[in-house]
Amino acid sequence: MTPAPEFIPEPQNFAPSPDFKWLCEELFVRIDNVRINGTAGTGKSASFKYYEIISNFVESWRKGVGNNIYPALVLALPYRDRRIYNIKDYILIRTICSYLKLPRNSVTEQRLKSWKQRVSRARNLSSLLVEEIAKRRPEPNGKSITIDGVNDYLDELSKERSISGRGFKDLVNSKPFLSCLESMSFVELKYFFDIVLKNRVIGGQEHRFLNCWHPDAQDYLSVVSDLKVVTSKLYDPRVRLKNDDLSIKVGFAFAPQLAKKVSLPYEKICRALHNDFLIEEKMDGERIQVHYMNYGKSIKFFSRRGIDYTYLYGASLSSGTISQYLKLTNTVKECVLDGEMVTFDSTRKVILPFGLVKGSAKGVLSCSDINNSDFRPLYMVFDLLYLNEISLAPLPLHQRKKYLSSILTPFKNVVEIVQSTRCYDVQSVKNSLEVAISLGSEGVVLKYYNSSYNIASRNYNWIKVKPEYLEEFGENLDLIIIGRDSGKKDSFMLGLLVIDEREMEERDQELSSSEVVNDSKIEQDVINSKKKVKKVLSFCSVANGISHEEFKEINRRTRGHWKRTSDFSPPSILQFGSRIPAEWIEPSDSIVLEIKSRSLDNTETSIRRYATSCTLYGGYCRRIRYDKDWTDCYTLAQLYEDRPIKSKPNQQDENFQLQLAHKKRKRALISDPFHQIREQKLISSIFAGLFFYVLSDYVTKDTGVRITRAGLEDAIVKHGGKLIHNVILKRHCIGDVRLISCKTTIECRILIDRGYDIVHPSWVMDCIAYKQLIFIEPSYCFSVSHKLREVAEKRVDCLGDSFENNISERKLSLLFKSRQDLSSIGEIGIDSEAQVIPLFLFSNRIVYIPRTKTGLREEKLLEMKIRLFGGEITGQQSLCNLIIIPYVDSSRRKDCIEKVNEQIKEQMKASHTVPKVARIVSPGWVDHSINENCQVPEEDFPVVNCG
Repeated sequence: MTPAPEFIPEPQNFAPSPDFKWLCEELFVRIDNVRINGTAGTGKSASFKYYEIISNFVESWRKGVGNNIYPALVLALPYRDRRIYNIKDYILIRTICSYLKLPRNSVTEQRLKSWKQRVSRARNLSSLLVEEIAKRRPEPNGKSITIDGVNDYLDELSKERSISGRGFKDLVNSKPFLSCLESMSFVELKYFFDIVLKNRVIGGQEHRFLNCWHPDAQDYLSVVSDLKVVTSKLYDPRVRLKNDDLSIKVGFAFAPQLAKKVSLPYEKICRALHNDFLIEEKMDGERIQVHYMNYGKSIKFFSRRGIDYTYLYGASLSSGTISQYLKLTNTVKECVLDGEMVTFDSTRKVILPFGLVKGSAKGVLSCSDINNSDFRPLYMVFDLLYLNEISLAPLPLHQRKKYLSSILTPFKNVVEIVQSTRCYDVQSVKNSLEVAISLGSEGVVLKYYNSSYNIASRNYNWIKVKPEYLEEFGENLDLIIIGRDSGKKDSFMLGLLVIDEREMEERDQELSSSEVVNDSKIEQDVINSKKKVKKVLSFCSVANGISHEEFKEINRRTRGHWKRTSDFSPPSILQFGSRIPAEWIEPSDSIVLEIKSRSLDNTETSIRRYATSCTLYGGYCRRIRYDKDWTDCYTLAQLYEDRPIKSKPNQQDENFQLQLAHKKRKRALISDPFHQIREQKLISSIFAGLFFYVLSDYVTKDTGVRITRAGLEDAIVKHGGKLIHNVILKRHCIGDVRLISCKTTIECRILIDRGYDIVHPSWVMDCIAYKQLIFIEPSYCFSVSHKLREVAEKRVDCLGDSFENNISERKLSLLFKSRQDLSSIGEIGIDSEAQVIPLFLFSNRIVYIPRTKTGLREEKLLEMKIRLFGGEITGQQSLCNLIIIPYVDSSRRKDCIEKVNEQIKEQMKASHTVPKVARIVSPGWVDHSINENCQVPEEDFPVVNCG
């Protein structure tokens, strides 16, 4: 049996520890030179150059030092180091100023405190501190500090922190820290400061370093999450790991198996699971693994990304919000449990939506009586992966479930086992989904009955089926922050990934197109397969849903990594549209946010603003995803997969647009828009006597259909207008000429400079729609003279509504869809409270409120709020896209829910795939949406039947 990782003997080095300065100059400085100066003139790519530097260093270490690279690796990857120093940037700044004997609040101290405004690729906080030290003292010439010596000093710093627990307010008096200040050269000091601040010393080159040392190092680190264990076991590249070495190790966090979301009919889902599977409810919480050791004397709680939350849930059976309630049999010496940590409402006896998990744990810790806490964490266990020195991952799922039930005794409302049901057919999936929809649940997870547990895998053995709710774009999206505009609340620009996942895509296509699924293809998955990110495209900007505390946390985690766009051009991996942020950040240094949105916005404006040519409408941040790496974000391929389903609900409209596109292509082949004489049959004489010169094509705002330049000219001719192709010849009265464009082309710019007025193509289309010439208003003025604009502005009010032109049905529809910014209302001096009312907040909502005989007051109050903010009320559940159950007593609420569920069941029976259904929410959704000035996520306001 393979010994536990703690007892693996360390490889030995045959030579004394090299100097820390050698590590800095041979590795850190060289990598920084490539990062800052690039590889111009070398004929080599940056990736190749990084690999060359790291491989040369690794080879030098092996030949000159030995097989134990841990002392250098832990300094190169300080964020992976388990030593804690509690040294933040402001503490380090104050310490260095005190060491240099500068007056408190001196000019230098104030300048250093505002260091973020001076950072660049070549200068971070560590560089600025070293610059100030170099101005005031010479570089020491004494004996150099070795790599082992630096690690010894760091060990002492960590011990001081654990003893004092004061965050090193008197860091300048620390002997190990002072020794480093006095003995290190300026180059060493820079990287020493980076190490104690736990910055990324070698940038994003972790995977290259690990792969150069040993081909299995990166995979093994994902299993044990400990550099010391990795370097102790993997030091000879010729000795490769066995499959069982990449299994679970008790006491070390690992990447868990995840469920795969598919868009397949029920029959193919069941076939993928061999028509034999367990159905479990998908919990809305945080994935947590529990490592139980030495009969409960030591317990650890790890998140999906390996973050240690033991301090929240308890380090042993004698204490903690969860640990003291773990009731395992006396025969269990050690085990590993996999489950979900959710929040439980002790008053209503229900599980609450995600968002309160860690907050509830902290609340219980601060409460004198744990049992009297209103909200508390509840651990829902669904798998047993390790038991008494044996990994159970290779065993069938049902057997692991059986062992779990035999060793764990649930403690009600604190530690429970997720209930599962064995099923074999499509009807079982439908029935389980009906229950999930009626409860407003996240959905269900289907697990192949005989499946093994695959670490760091997402395959077809576990499939999640989530209800497709109306007015919702896909599932929640995990996006990476890539830009910001400092000083604005809505400063964060988010991006999605363009990756190379051909193998996964081919497998998905094969499954969706085949009638018989190959067992070996489904079960085969590469452990810890990494996505190769090609680009990160700007996708949206989000402000709503980010609390003040979350803003501070994002700022803390990204501090020192922002670059001003005016000073440094974004790297090629970042792609922006016309909206360029004031500051950008490398994705590897950034943080992931979970974004909720109802629909895609692909209007003409958004096509230009973002690199994806579309954006999210009504984006809302649900949480910071601490458990997600940036390479796990939402991808462009997933966007294209969801887009035709979610953003175009009417298939007839899509077919109509495809027909238009086909006609446009055909017309382009046979028509010369400049010289061909058009002999068209007149439809009307709207434009009789007018001459037109069309300069550009046009994309309609309501349908997004592009009308070509030739198409506009054909429309003008059909309605009595005449075309000209040389305005300057003036063979006509200049007052009868209309220049049409919505793009500033070179030709358009020349005509503007000559004093010509340019009218937007929408004027032509609206004239045709109204069947008459309409007055020029500001919305039709692309580029006009000051005099014409003054006349146009007198024809509309402060909101842009016309005094003279009638409003068409199409324009009225656009008005409701556009959700314009109504901040200009304040100019007419109305009540300040009315200024913030989002008049069209619910304009896309058709709401159904189940009727009761005695609940008229609640129903009327809800209807009033919904109508006041632009929503619509319907009496038919089949026509709605949102269902609200009033907060009445339990019996009436129960009647309402049963009434709604009956109609949902009928809808489920008639569908062969997951149907689109309306969300069922509590009235709190309405009030919170009004308070936030946006539609908040519906899943955060489920209807809980406590009766």
